[in-house]
Amino acid sequence: MDLYDAINTRRSVRQFTDAPVSRDVLSRIAQAGIEAPTGCNKQLRHFVIVDDAAALAAMDEMGLSKGATACIVIVMEPTATPYGPFWMQDASAAMQNMLLAAVAEGLAACWIEGQVTPNEDALRELLGVPADMRVWSLLPIGTAAETPSRPAKPAFNDMVSFNTFKK
Repeated sequence: MDLYDAINTRRSVRQFTDAPVSRDVLSRIAQAGIEAPTGCNKQLRHFVIVDDAAALAAMDEMGLSKGATACIVIVMEPTATPYGPFWMQDASAAMQNMLLAAVAEGLAACWIEGQVTPNEDALRELLGVPADMRVWSLLPIGTAAETPSRPAKPAFNDMVSFNTFKK
C-alpha cells in the first residue's frame, strides 16, 4: 500500500471481529514501531505483543483492548536524554508508525492512551512490567467490524502557511 493511501485511509477503529491476527503480522507491526526515531537514539521503549485471550479479556474489562484479538503495548523507560526528556515523543512516533503499518497489513487499530494512566498499575501487574517503566499506550489491532467514515478535515490553506504564520 502506498504511504499516502495508508495515511488517508487510516481510521480509529473501536469495534473488531474475532478474526485472529498472526504473530508474523504483529511482529511486522511492532518492527515498524522499532524503526521510529528516538531522541538521541536512546531506544527507551519496549513493545509487549498481547495475543493471549485471558490477558486481552482483562484489558477489555479495563476498557482498553476494545475487543481486539491482539494488542501492542508500548512500555517506556522515563529517562531524559542529554537534551531533555523525549520518551513521550518517542512513544508517539512508534505508535504512528504502527498505526500505519496496521493499515498496510489490511488491519484496523486504535491509539489508546488517555485510559491507560488510571489502569497503569493493573496493566503493569498483568504484563509483568517493572516498576521503573511506564505503560504508556496501547494499540488494539484486528479486523474492523465496521470502518468509520472519514471525519471532516480542515482545508489545506486553513492549516498551512509558507515562511510565516498566517491564519
